[in-house]
Parts: sequence; C-alpha cells; structure tokens
Amino acid sequence: MSRELLRCGLAATALASAMWLGSQSLSAQYGGGGNANADQNAKLAAMPTPKLADGHPDLSGRWGGGGGGGNATQRFDAKGNYHNLRNDRKGSPVNQERDSGLDQRFIDNLPQYKPEYWDKVDYLDVNGNVEDTNFHCFPAGVPRMGPPTKIMATPTEVVFLYNQKNTWRLIPMNRPHDPINSKDQSYMGDSVGKWEGDTLVVDVTGFNDETWLEWPGYFHTNKMRVIERLRREGNLLHYQVTVEDPDVLMQPWVMDERVMRLNTAPMVQIEDPPCVETDSVNLYTKERG
Repeated sequence: MSRELLRCGLAATALASAMWLGSQSLSAQYGGGGNANADQNAKLAAMPTPKLADGHPDLSGRWGGGGGGGNATQRFDAKGNYHNLRNDRKGSPVNQERDSGLDQRFIDNLPQYKPEYWDKVDYLDVNGNVEDTNFHCFPAGVPRMGPPTKIMATPTEVVFLYNQKNTWRLIPMNRPHDPINSKDQSYMGDSVGKWEGDTLVVDVTGFNDETWLEWPGYFHTNKMRVIERLRREGNLLHYQVTVEDPDVLMQPWVMDERVMRLNTAPMVQIEDPPCVETDSVNLYTKERG
C-alpha cells in the first residue's frame, strides 16, 4: 500500500468517525428515526386526507419540514465503523480527500452504472466546479430538484412549485405525452400524470443530457425516463422516484423515498434571487468539495 493511499485511508477513517458522532447528535436533535419523530409522523398520517372533486386525494399544500429518506447513518455499523460502499464498486479508494461531499458520495443507494461509465462519473465528480451545469446557473432538472415545495392540484392538472431558481412544472392529467414536447430535449422534460389508486404517478420524458441525477457526477442521457410517485397520507406526503436510462444504467434506479410534512405555518412569499454567474472567474480549482 502506497503512503498516499494509506494517508488518504487514515484521513477518511478519522473524518468518518467525526461524521458518525455528528450524525448521532443531529439524529438526537431532530428525532431522525427516533420514537418522537415516528410518533409525530404517525399522528400526522392519521389526520383526514382531503379529497378533490373527483374523489382522489388532494395533494395541495406546502410541503417540507421533516421525514427524510437520507439514511444518513446506514453506512456505519453498530460499532460506528465506516463502510465505504462506493470503493467496493471499483476496488480502489476514490475521492477520499474531498470530505465536504463525503455524505453525498458515499451513500448506500447508488445508481448502478454500466462498468464502462464509472470513469466518466468520477471525472465529472472531480471536475464538478466546471462540469456541473447547476453550479453555473442552469436548472437542476428532474429528478435532482427533488419534491416540490408547494403543490396546487385540480382533477385536470397539477402544478409543482420549487424554491429552486423560481422553477415550476405544469402536469396535465390523464392524457398522452405531447407528440412534440416529448421528443424535444429540455431540462424539465414533458410530464403527464395519472392516478394509480391513491398514488399520483407522473411520467416524464423528453430530457436533454445537461443535468445530473445527483451532485457527485451522476449523469444521464437524453433517453432518460423518470417516474415520480406521490402519495398523501393525512398530513404527510410520500415522494418516490424511479429513473430509467438503459443506455448507461444497468437497471432502473429507485431513489430513496422522501417523506414531507404539511407546512401549516403562515406563508411568507420570498422570491428566489436570480442566478448571476460571478463565481467561476474566482475558482482556483476544478475540484469541488
């Protein structure tokens, strides 16, 4: 083992231990997985679920303020030992020194790229300051934006609003994809919705290939298809995403479910400031985090 490799391994181990202790503190503070958090979610889930005029659940409301789906501590065993799952897929340490992004890179649920594309993932990750379009004022896109901040729903259409560069999406219900937009290449794609029982299923196609699935260089092609599933349970909203991209992924990637609570606090409308490109000229490295 080289000195550099040993040094990186020791540094990562020390950092992981500190992160584990920090995660335990945050878990205790916010009830992550604890009884208090579970009890609160159970109470919210037991509340009546409002209905639309057509009898389907009304997803309208502002969402956020609890739930998660991040699985922040699953890669640590009961003794606090750190398991670097992303190293397992290549057999050698990667990105060990860029500690600020460790929590985003070394998650349990990774998209499974075909072997020939992992080098591209690593290149984009290492050069994120240059290659990540969202770092340079472009939209984050679907599914990277995550669940909407606010939903406005009717039986014929659903509107998603995001605190993400003032982004919004209009989702028509119960109709086929637009014959032109679904063949176009855009950041948000062409979305159509339908109900499967009490779950709203949003089918999205027609993407460009300029966005990423997630922060650490998880790219996609313009053949990507995204299926979003939203289910309201009382005052909880369950949001789950499946990404299909057979050109680069070995199998569909089912992202970890996120659960949001209905935000009933008085609403304060704050406009997202416009994205102005000012940082790139001051960057001294292509490597982020």
